[in-house]
Amino acid sequence: MPQTMPLRIPRIAARNDPTRSPVFSAAVVFLIACSARQADNAARELPLLRIEARDLSFTVATEVAAGLTRIRLVNSGTVWHEALVTRLPDGVTAEAYMAGARAGDEFPVNAVDFGGPGLVAATDSSEVVVELEPGRYAIVCWSENHVKAGMIAQVIAVSDDAIKSSATTSAAAQAADSVVAPTSTGEVRLEDFRFVHDSGVLHQGSNVLRVRNTGQRPHDMTIFKLEPGRTAQDFGQWYATKQGAPPGKPVGGMNTLAPAHDGWLFLDLPAGNYLVVCGTPEPTAKGVQLHAQMGMAEVIELR
Repeated sequence: MPQTMPLRIPRIAARNDPTRSPVFSAAVVFLIACSARQADNAARELPLLRIEARDLSFTVATEVAAGLTRIRLVNSGTVWHEALVTRLPDGVTAEAYMAGARAGDEFPVNAVDFGGPGLVAATDSSEVVVELEPGRYAIVCWSENHVKAGMIAQVIAVSDDAIKSSATTSAAAQAADSVVAPTSTGEVRLEDFRFVHDSGVLHQGSNVLRVRNTGQRPHDMTIFKLEPGRTAQDFGQWYATKQGAPPGKPVGGMNTLAPAHDGWLFLDLPAGNYLVVCGTPEPTAKGVQLHAQMGMAEVIELR
């Protein structure tokens, strides 16, 4: 991975008032790649897949209902973790995915990324809603290549028809039909290579962001809260060496989405400065680069 990663990152100031009036300025910086909480009643009605991360393993159910699914990552470990949800091709196992990762493949076994809870610090959590197709999925932590150390789990998404046919009560059958999508407070589009959104898309307090990949490549949206007085450039310099305390911490995000995929991201944000980046890798003539290095990064100020 490159040791220096300069970027031109737009800086967006959002005041915490009813109009959320934005002020734009420019900054030259870098970066890579909160508590997630339910923000509306619709999300509470969705099936929940709870994932607990430890060092270096996941605890998660082996089956979940297909369709709109609330996925919550709880980081009970001591380091940063994420939970990519990626659909495995028919007949392919999570072990085969892990073997591909260990062999150096950035996108093993042609799995299709469906998003998932983004990177969070120890004791924190991250929550998203995505629509799962019936099939086999791997839950993966790519942070610091944890997947190569075995941080992967397998989940089967079961179709509604299977759930209804096995339901023992009419209430259980009706529950399969009752889920509705969350109501979003804003939308972010992931393009090649930039975030596109209304200037006030993030604000203090509860956020429910519809995140859509409208690009031609896989993309993610990872969010870091900077420590007071620290900058994105500070974070980029720290990331190159990992020396000393980080000048910010991850507070969640939407993990990698394949093109034409989408989901909803839940965030509860206090005032402060936030780095928003895409940490998805891209093979280039200069070697593998992160999309953040290719311009897919920004700073948002919440006041």
